[in-house]
Amino acid sequence: MRPNLTKEISVQCFKDYYWLKEELQLFCRENGISTSGSKIEISSRIERFLQTGEIQKPIRKRRTKQVEPQVTLSLDTVITENHRCSQHVREFFKTVIPNFHFSTYIQNYFKNNVGKSYRDVVDAWYEEDKRKKHPSYKKKIGPQFEYNQFIRDFLLIRIIKEPVVKKRLKLGIILRDFQEVINIHLLSSSNLNLLSNHPLLNRKQA
Repeated sequence: MRPNLTKEISVQCFKDYYWLKEELQLFCRENGISTSGSKIEISSRIERFLQTGEIQKPIRKRRTKQVEPQVTLSLDTVITENHRCSQHVREFFKTVIPNFHFSTYIQNYFKNNVGKSYRDVVDAWYEEDKRKKHPSYKKKIGPQFEYNQFIRDFLLIRIIKEPVVKKRLKLGIILRDFQEVINIHLLSSSNLNLLSNHPLLNRKQA
């Protein structure tokens, strides 16, 4: 049974369970902690509070609007440390790759490949596009999207266990498989309520 989120909960116990962002924000309001930022940032503040009792303030970055010079771009343009995925850069790549967009993969490529050229970026785009067409390709889900990862793992179990289902899926079987995924993710059974209205629960099979 999942414990209540209170000041008495241990850090390890807090980390072992899945919490809605609304639950984390409610805990923060009750304890004078900032509720701003992403779910990961809020969780980090709560962990700090449970460990030390310290109320960590969010770091506010002042944004100054900078007018970037419209330099001429080419395939030989080198990626620099302060490279930005701007509209100017997007427009250039669209002249080379008509359906170009700043995917997560490409944004990370810019970030992790300082010193390489835009020509390398084009090659990386087509390599990734080729991987996407392969049946085994799976897009990486970020840690902040726990619910999405949970659904993917559940569907994977259904595919492995029952490749062909001729009758309507029974709720008991579905909940059993949900529990298996929950165990993998260290989620509590109380979170099944979050998924009870998922379309899969009421799907009819031919």
